[in-house]
Amino acid sequence: MKRIYLGLCLFILLGNQCLLAGLNDGLVAYYPFNGNANDASGHGIDGIVYGATLDVDRAGNPNSSFHFAGTGNWIRADVGPEWPLVKA
Repeated sequence: MKRIYLGLCLFILLGNQCLLAGLNDGLVAYYPFNGNANDASGHGIDGIVYGATLDVDRAGNPNSSFHFAGTGNWIRADVGPEWPLVKA
């Protein structure tokens, strides 16, 4: 009975580690909006800001979010088919 219990505990502990994924696993781009729309993941997919302006975020941090004032405001990130991490 002790062997079954020990085996079950090991299975749960080791099997559980295989199921956990890291937050950055498969991360393609990360935009922290810390004064710009640059990609902080290291893949270089920087955003191009059209009309949106930097603003205070919900925690009161200046230049940490973007304000979109209409349909003419957006952020564009160009990712073409030549980029190897994008699968069509």
